[in-house]
Amino acid sequence: MYHNGNLNQKRLDDLQMSRIDLSRTEWFEHFRDDIVIMHNPRFRGDWEPYKLKQLLIVLCNGGNGFGAINLHPIHLQKDSLLIALPSQIAESQNMDEDFKGTFLVLSERFLSRINIGDVYLFHRSVENNPVHQLDERTARTFRSLIDLVHNIMLSGDNSSGMEEIFSLISRLFFIMISRIINPSSDAQETGQRHGEVMLQFLQLLRRHYREHREVGFYADKMNITAKYMTTLVKKASGKSAIQWIEDYVILEAKAQLSSTVNTVQQIAFDLNFPSQSLFGRYFKRAVGMSPSDYRTSLRQARMLDTF
Repeated sequence: MYHNGNLNQKRLDDLQMSRIDLSRTEWFEHFRDDIVIMHNPRFRGDWEPYKLKQLLIVLCNGGNGFGAINLHPIHLQKDSLLIALPSQIAESQNMDEDFKGTFLVLSERFLSRINIGDVYLFHRSVENNPVHQLDERTARTFRSLIDLVHNIMLSGDNSSGMEEIFSLISRLFFIMISRIINPSSDAQETGQRHGEVMLQFLQLLRRHYREHREVGFYADKMNITAKYMTTLVKKASGKSAIQWIEDYVILEAKAQLSSTVNTVQQIAFDLNFPSQSLFGRYFKRAVGMSPSDYRTSLRQARMLDTF
């Protein structure tokens, strides 16, 4: 039974956790709205794809869980560590009855206050590989840190001094994560300026990709020229700024085509295209098929999976 009585259904909805069955969750604690820990939560059903607002970390304690991050399949088993970034699209497809895991949710406000090292390198590594299989000793260390945070939360102290304690523990947590996701000591680091511009660009992109698909808009927001921004983004990520914008737009379009009953026209409007036909051409150039054909192919694939 969950311990914390302050998390009502409205707060769960705000935290994108409305499908959690609190009555069957082993325990559930939080520090303000910045850190939430759920231990062995139970869900009301499979999750349709939805966009994360916070950083999600899941340490699997047993059983198997299947889902997707940004529409790419993932598999969790004992001692798997999942890291999903704010703005990524998460989906739970199938959880074993005996699936057990600890879910840690961190707000962007809290993350901005702690030093997690090279932020862009962290984001890039997580996007490329969200799931890592830990050895037993490392998994045990992570569980010990989570237990420490949980025990401190039980005090109910929400003071600024307590925030400093959680920041220090989180910093240690991210140092360990960085060693796992970037194990090579001679890994090439992005230049400081490249990384700063890249991170700022991605933060702006997450907020504005629905309305703005022009490189100049983001460069203006950063008070630099479009050419300079394009050069730094390319050097930092190996991908052009316009390609980053397109990837965000297409991912959102695919998610809506996959998980909603919105018409293609409604999706085009939501993504700020002046017409359905322009959206269709944009989508087909990137994906190789029309939005309608893409939706049909998904339905056919799901029907085949049922046999």
